[in-house]
Amino acid sequence: MRKTLKRLAMLSGIICLLIPFVYHPNALAGPPPTRKMPKDVKWVRYSVEWSAIYVSVYRNAWQQVKRRAANLQEDWAVVLDIDETVLDNSRYQEILFEQQKKFPYYWEEWVRKAEAPPVPGVRAFIDSVRSLGEHAHIAYITNRKSKYQTATKENLKKVGLWQEGDVLLCRTDRSDTKGKRRREVMEGTHRCANMGKRKIIVLVGDQLGDFIDYPKEGNILQKRSEILTMPEWGTRFFLLPNPMYGSWYFGYK
Repeated sequence: MRKTLKRLAMLSGIICLLIPFVYHPNALAGPPPTRKMPKDVKWVRYSVEWSAIYVSVYRNAWQQVKRRAANLQEDWAVVLDIDETVLDNSRYQEILFEQQKKFPYYWEEWVRKAEAPPVPGVRAFIDSVRSLGEHAHIAYITNRKSKYQTATKENLKKVGLWQEGDVLLCRTDRSDTKGKRRREVMEGTHRCANMGKRKIIVLVGDQLGDFIDYPKEGNILQKRSEILTMPEWGTRFFLLPNPMYGSWYFGYK
């Protein structure tokens, strides 16, 4: 009897030692990232904080969509950017680090694979917007080149973010600004000519250009105070954190 109890005690000790390794989240996620990985990529790929911010922003955006759409009797739209707003390309950034390369290395292959996952919070947000009825519409405005239109739509379909009637406006050339495409959505012109006018009530993105046109004259940094006092932040404009790349990196030039 004593031998049996002793064996059980030893077995229990072994199990107790193994449990932390079996159930620890990192054990399921694979090996921890190397310390040499850039902090910005590491934060997006592995931190809880990054995901929590996305969930929070999308929850707040949803509250504003409900409020703004409550009394509208016309077609309206929520406008979203694609990269780092709807689709998570952090794995692509990790590949660049692993291969010691820079964009646009492997970008075309990455896009055409159409395997980017959705960012945290976006699926629930878009499903909620769609639930508001026939006047509710989703418009994706991205600076991905027009040659990626089909692959981008395929990726959105794979992750449940595309529905018949949605709008996807890729960039044809440098003159095809996001501001120009936003006007097409609002006025029902050019690429949106067969859809009619749609009032844009909320915009979500990860760059200033997803909300406003950069000034043709002067430096946008000189307009920092003016931009930060805009009443649209947190009520109509919802900005997501992207420390990995953006026009800010080059001084908004």
